[in-house]
Amino acid sequence: MIEIDQKHKVLLLEALEELMYKLSITLASLKGQPLTKERKELTQKQVQIEELQHLISASKV
Repeated sequence: MIEIDQKHKVLLLEALEELMYKLSITLASLKGQPLTKERKELTQKQVQIEELQHLISASKV
């Protein structure tokens, strides 16, 4: 478990949300195309960001 100050927690979650949005747009533009190395990497990055968002949300204040 990690400890993050509340003022940083909100900012980190907001930044991750924006990054997730950008990734979603990129992945949406690739939808229906072959599963390339780029798509696999973007999908993996999306999973990692979701995990990080969960860790930060569950962190102690």
